[in-house]
Amino acid sequence: MFSIGDKVFYGAHGVCVVQDIQELTFSGQKKTYYILHSYHDASIRLYHPVEAKDSKLSTITTKEAAETILETFKNPPDVWHSRMNERTQHYQKVIESKNHIQIAQMINTILRKKIELNKEDKNLPNQDLKILEQVIAHFSEELALSFNLTAKQVMDKVEEIILAN
Repeated sequence: MFSIGDKVFYGAHGVCVVQDIQELTFSGQKKTYYILHSYHDASIRLYHPVEAKDSKLSTITTKEAAETILETFKNPPDVWHSRMNERTQHYQKVIESKNHIQIAQMINTILRKKIELNKEDKNLPNQDLKILEQVIAHFSEELALSFNLTAKQVMDKVEEIILAN
């Protein structure tokens, strides 16, 4: 169970802060809910049942785990699927896995492809770029909290690791 003030990772919403815990009624059912605010946009208010069976809430990654995640960027990229449909399906599976190492490897692959294409004066396809931007926003925000850095500093570290390997 989380407490008021805890920072949590909440699926597609990224990092959130538990602002309150209240008993509320939705659709005629009374349950205890976490009232969350998005860490990057306090105007966004979210409700999550405390006793949810398929909870999308998780604790923020520890500094030690975050260091292991960063090591992923030393790896070579995964195979680049030439068909956008295949890549999109793969991206969705990785994102749904909530596995930080797999997500980091996916980011690693896309960033390395972006660098490769930029050297050829080409751009990453828009769909890949959109997915990359969405995933990086949450990824870097969570690791920033783990390292007590800014999201930009985390991504600068990632870029530094990729360019060195």
